[in-house]
Amino acid sequence: MKNTMRKYLALVLVFIIVSSVCLLFSTRKEGMFIDEIYTYGLSNNVGGPFLRDMKGGNIVDTVFTRAELTDYVAVMGDEGFDFASVYHNQVNDVHPPLYYWLFNIASSLNHGTFSKWTGLALDYVIYMLSMLMLYNLVRKLRGSRENAAAAAVLYGLSLMGLSTMLMIRMYVLLALLTLCLAYLIACLMEDFKLRYCVLTGICLLAGLMTQYYFVFYAFFLCGMYVFYCLFKKDWKALKWFVPCALIGALSLLVFFPAAMDHLFSGKLVSGDNAVENLKNVSQYVSRLKTFVFGTHHGMKGPIYVGLAAALALALLLIKKRAAIKDRQLINWLVIIIPAFVTFVLVAIISPVDELRYVYNIAPIFVLAVSFLLHIIEQSLDEKHRSWIKKNAVLACIAAFALWQARCAPPEYLYPEYAEYNAILSQHANAPCVYLSENHFEPITQDLLQLMNFDEFYVTEDDHLDNALGYIGAAEEAVVYIDISEFWSSGYDDEALKEKILNTSDFETAQVLYQNGLSVTYLFSK
Repeated sequence: MKNTMRKYLALVLVFIIVSSVCLLFSTRKEGMFIDEIYTYGLSNNVGGPFLRDMKGGNIVDTVFTRAELTDYVAVMGDEGFDFASVYHNQVNDVHPPLYYWLFNIASSLNHGTFSKWTGLALDYVIYMLSMLMLYNLVRKLRGSRENAAAAAVLYGLSLMGLSTMLMIRMYVLLALLTLCLAYLIACLMEDFKLRYCVLTGICLLAGLMTQYYFVFYAFFLCGMYVFYCLFKKDWKALKWFVPCALIGALSLLVFFPAAMDHLFSGKLVSGDNAVENLKNVSQYVSRLKTFVFGTHHGMKGPIYVGLAAALALALLLIKKRAAIKDRQLINWLVIIIPAFVTFVLVAIISPVDELRYVYNIAPIFVLAVSFLLHIIEQSLDEKHRSWIKKNAVLACIAAFALWQARCAPPEYLYPEYAEYNAILSQHANAPCVYLSENHFEPITQDLLQLMNFDEFYVTEDDHLDNALGYIGAAEEAVVYIDISEFWSSGYDDEALKEKILNTSDFETAQVLYQNGLSVTYLFSK
């Protein structure tokens, strides 16, 4: 018992520390990205996937109440565990349904409540499983316990890892399934068993039922394993692996045939969009720069680590080529190399320049760090190797704690939302109008703030008479103006502000805040 505790003490400490950091940032999460709001609506709304569906497809000159907004994002009445509704919503969206089914279960258990904690609790559980899977993957590749614990904490405290957990979206599940697939391939390379082939097929189906971008790392990883088997002339493995993998991947079309429609839909997130981006060679360099350098938690670190690992491996082979007999080194490379190829491809074809499309391969880049540590361990004598084993985890925790302290916090916290809600709480009794041409996207992004009002009226700029009639003789009114040309109406808020002032009794207009897709004004007499 005492020996077991010693073996897993470092891992337990890692989970405690990472859990504490997750809780800290979860309490600081004040708002949600539009896609996070969609997660709640797509999972829990019975009437259709979007706010527009609650009004029969047309939201112009309609009133939304707070109760309707809550019904859109929460499981209400007898709607719990309605998997058929989730499936229908995803058919009409652009993503497969697996994560949304899990989210609907979590929301059904938290019946009648809309809370960030529903999504964060689900993501936390999945995130902890990802750390455990990464630990097991390092161990399966013959890495030491200390190396595996270091990998868990490196991913658990990384900005990309924490951002994955804090974004209430399918990417956290995608990361877990990516690790599961890597682990199964590692199992197959160590000791071929038919059940691993079957589980690989199931994992491929689950990954594709979570997010279509799973296909890239899965394709390159499975391809690397096929070449591995060809090199070893392991025909038995190929005979079973290839059919199981193909059946697992193609089963997506059986369980979710709408995937084909999504692929050729011509929407922003679709196969057509990916092909267009692939053809646009002129934007390759700028996109790669954005993914590598463009954000505060870009991919500079993983790429440098990959280069350092390659250099360390080269030096090790030169220095001790006669002594190196660890066949597991090739196993590490089979799993790591596809992540770098996937990163380049996804950076080029992703619908928008956002790192969330490579969140799932972040733990594989951490595996590259473990590979580097493994090489260093192999190159040292037993005396120095023992020192590394005893101190690697502590050193990594200290280094990343310091790094976390000096860096910007993870993405998707939206601390400014607390200020927005504080401002709107002072005007919650005023009538609220939203100017948009039947676009639900900006309203969805503003949903958390719109919940401050008992109700709000939606209309177009050409129907200002209707909007002013709704406002009536009120001394002040809050007016949202949809300004996004890419996502929705693209109104000129300055021109609309002057138009309202010239056609009403209001004398002043003050900008309360701007939230990406809209500008919020307070009109006063």
